[in-house]
Amino acid sequence: MVQLNTTAASPQNQAANSSPALELFKQHNQRVVRLDLLVTILYLARFIQRHRGATLALLGGDESFRHQVHALQHQTSAQFEYLQCINGCADQPLADNDFEQLNLGWVTIIKDWENDDLQQSFEFHSHLLELIIRLSRTLSEEILATPAGLEDNDALRSRVDNSFTYPLHNLTQTCVLDLYELVEYLARIRGLGTHMAVVGEADKEMGSRVAFWLQEFRYRKERFDQNIQLVSSQYLPCIPGLKSLPNLNMKLNYFISLLGHEMTSERSFKVPSHKLFLMGTEIIDGHLAVMDQANAVVRDQLYAMNQMLLERLSAEGG
Repeated sequence: MVQLNTTAASPQNQAANSSPALELFKQHNQRVVRLDLLVTILYLARFIQRHRGATLALLGGDESFRHQVHALQHQTSAQFEYLQCINGCADQPLADNDFEQLNLGWVTIIKDWENDDLQQSFEFHSHLLELIIRLSRTLSEEILATPAGLEDNDALRSRVDNSFTYPLHNLTQTCVLDLYELVEYLARIRGLGTHMAVVGEADKEMGSRVAFWLQEFRYRKERFDQNIQLVSSQYLPCIPGLKSLPNLNMKLNYFISLLGHEMTSERSFKVPSHKLFLMGTEIIDGHLAVMDQANAVVRDQLYAMNQMLLERLSAEGG
């Protein structure tokens, strides 16, 4: 005879399941899972950015980029599988439609890619990267939302917002989201710049696009440098990559100056394509290190916030 387990339905067990501590645990897990998704999606973006640049070089005729293109395709596909695993194990915080759009974007990029023209390849990659920043913003808002259940506790809610969610919003906006968009402009410049180095010249349309991105990049870089000053000082020691930015800025200025000179010169491009690609990649990776470190700070602060809430609830319960 099969006996039904009625323990789960008992009032005592229901009370335990709805306890504040358990609810905090669930909320914390949901935040961490979304942060894992955010980090994974942003890693996916850097592979796609590199793939775009290497593909544009290969389509321009530089066969030495072929191995890199194939390697990046494998890395990106593996990252998609990892993203799907995280999302599936976490009750799909990333909606099916969003994941399908991501996957479709990548399939479109790699399908018969060698027969794409330059414009098609560039637009396919860039459209997918724009989708990634949109999803990243949504995930970030969910990660840093004020914890539920504090509506009747103004003092605790105020402490959570002032000590955690507000400063973390500022950190994430500056060192993750804005920085990602800044890097995307630089990655576009790297991609088309490398292509121009391969073909040995810059046509008028391509040159005007790169010139516009350079202008937009300078504007966003200046705004980023200003906003860094507003990030809470308690986080700065945990983001050592910020100390490397002045040295990186010198390399960045040289990269931009070199590319600008080659574009405006009446002679053909003289800078080797691989040199331009590697120089741009080094600068991009230096900025992305700041983004990775900022996300690590967010993870630590989410844990600290959860511990503070547990301690306050325990004290109030006692």
